[in-house]
Amino acid sequence: MLESTSPAVDLRQLFSPNTELEIEIGFGKGRFLLERTRSSPSSGLLGIEIKRKWAATVKERCERQRLTNVHVMAGSCLEILPRTTPDQSIRRVFIHFPDPWWKRRHAKRMVVGEATLDQIARLLLPDGELFLQTDVEERAQQYLDSIRAHGKFTLAGDGLISHNPYQARSNREVRAEQDGLPIYRILARRITTP
Repeated sequence: MLESTSPAVDLRQLFSPNTELEIEIGFGKGRFLLERTRSSPSSGLLGIEIKRKWAATVKERCERQRLTNVHVMAGSCLEILPRTTPDQSIRRVFIHFPDPWWKRRHAKRMVVGEATLDQIARLLLPDGELFLQTDVEERAQQYLDSIRAHGKFTLAGDGLISHNPYQARSNREVRAEQDGLPIYRILARRITTP
């Protein structure tokens, strides 16, 4: 498992050349990460999880299943993404059900903010995808507003899509579907011009 204290995260050293690269931020118990890794074996997937215990557990599962196209990092995406290179090398970034912070004083812990969007925009290829899901309508609107205001992303229509097109589901997505909760799915693309 790569540590968040590593000086740099050079994706060219982690994955084979010509591999389509993807990042999942906050993979939790790892269901999406593992399903996506199996459903897209030609892609290289970097998983970032702030909870060290979950990162270690998912890393062990990847090793047991002999999944070679995935690397797991323990640490905050706010520390890891700025050290990730090269620029414009990622095809997709996935963020599933982030920010379960309800109190105002917890706002500083929110993952989806200007700093994270800056780093995602830097890493995404032109027309690269940012896929974000939540089951909280207020948060979905907040994310849409942040993405629109950022200036480096474009959203089709109202920004929401009706289904998850990636042949993998997160633990929370499965639970929300079982509980009959609405899921707000956002698909943004990196603007192709600088």
